[in-house]
Amino acid sequence: MKLSRRSINRLIFGAPVAAAAAAVVPAALVGIRPAAAQAAAQTPAEEAKPATAPEPSPLARFLSKQEADLSSEERARIRRKVTDLEQSLSEIRAFKLDNDVPPSGTFRALRAGR
Repeated sequence: MKLSRRSINRLIFGAPVAAAAAAVVPAALVGIRPAAAQAAAQTPAEEAKPATAPEPSPLARFLSKQEADLSSEERARIRRKVTDLEQSLSEIRAFKLDNDVPPSGTFRALRAGR
């Protein structure tokens, strides 16, 4: 697939529209079962345990302490978001690719405008 400005704009501006449409249209009308319902259907014997928040990373604690004007709720939100971001990045970095996987794009040098 060739990336162009038009396709990138569709991706950027279309994502909020798709999210809003998904929030408006009930999933039952489309025939999609929510993930929570699927998990409950697969494991009815297990009780739903409340999700525990992961321990904030040192970077998250450091960043939340930098601003003096933040409330405790804002500091907690910063710690939670930075910790979630670090966890996501660690999952991405753990995914290994072999050498036979081609690069996602190719380099083409632009002509000099001289």
